[in-house]
Formats: sequence, structure tokens, C-alpha cells
Amino acid sequence: MTNSVIHTITRDSDNERQRIDQITLLDMSLRFNPDIIVVGEMRGAEANVSQEAARTGVAVLTTIHSNSCEATYRRMVSLCKRAVDMTDETLMGYVTEAYPIVVFCKQLENKERKMMEIMECEILADGTRNYRSLFQYIITENTMEDGEFVIKGYHKQINSISESLSKRFLENGMSLDTIEKLKKKEV
Repeated sequence: MTNSVIHTITRDSDNERQRIDQITLLDMSLRFNPDIIVVGEMRGAEANVSQEAARTGVAVLTTIHSNSCEATYRRMVSLCKRAVDMTDETLMGYVTEAYPIVVFCKQLENKERKMMEIMECEILADGTRNYRSLFQYIITENTMEDGEFVIKGYHKQINSISESLSKRFLENGMSLDTIEKLKKKEV
């Protein structure tokens, strides 16, 4: 197996022609026909280029600061608006198409980071969106012991993936065995 990872980095400069920002790097990366693009963190107008890249079929992995899975989509819309003048509805359509799955992580009071929720946004035939929580971290205990927070819990599958996401996974190389596991809701 050959590792064909290309690492890029931004470079600030007073000379506009020598400045390299995330938007430039994202645009250039698409010329290499990548399988995956990883954007360190979306904090501005690069969110628009990222969703455009993801809607071409490239897997785009990124991070963004938000308060929940659903709030992540709204935050992406507000960041995209820094680059383009489009309605919230249009941009929401784009970002939910680009990122059908959102993972929400949070640092709890005990300073541990937990994956709190994995959500799918299914776009239905009439254009409406169905937000479906796939997995959640269920907190079973939240106490103080010797002045320290003690938080216990477990991850639970809440819903199965949609047929449209199942099809998308299959077309992009996921095994049927793995897809079947995601389609079964564990009781």
C-alpha cells in the first residue's frame, strides 16, 4: 500500500501574491482528485469551499466549534455567508448535502472529552430534512467525589442509518457487512 498523503500549510504574508490561506489550499487540493480532504478547523469563509468540495463527492473531514449536532449545520451556514451572498435556506441545503453525518464532541465537567452524539441529516425527496440521532452518549451518573466530578455513561445506538446513507456508503466502498450493522438498531 502506498501512502499518498499531501500535507499543506497556510502562510501569511503582507504581499497578497505570496499569501496562502485555507481557501487557496482547498481549491488547489481539488486539482489532485483526492479521496479525502482534511481541514484542520473551519472558522471562516473556508467553510464554503469545504462544502463545495464535499458536494463533488470528495470526503471532507473537518472540525468546527458548535453547541450540538444540529447547531453545527447552522454554524456552517453562518460561516459560508462570509464568502457568498446566498439565503440561509440555500446554504443549509448545501451543507446538509455535503455533510450528511455530524459528530458532536464535548468536554464534560470531569475534563474528559466524549463523543456525545452522531447525527445523520437525511434529505427527503420533497427537500425537507430529517435529523436522525444515530448514536448518543447516555450519562448514567454525574456526582462529586472528593471534590472531583465523576461522570459515568455509555454509548448507545439510537436509530439506524437511512436507506439513502446506506446507498451512499455502499457506492463509496463500505462493506455490506458494516452497512448492515449500521442499519440494525441494537436494543
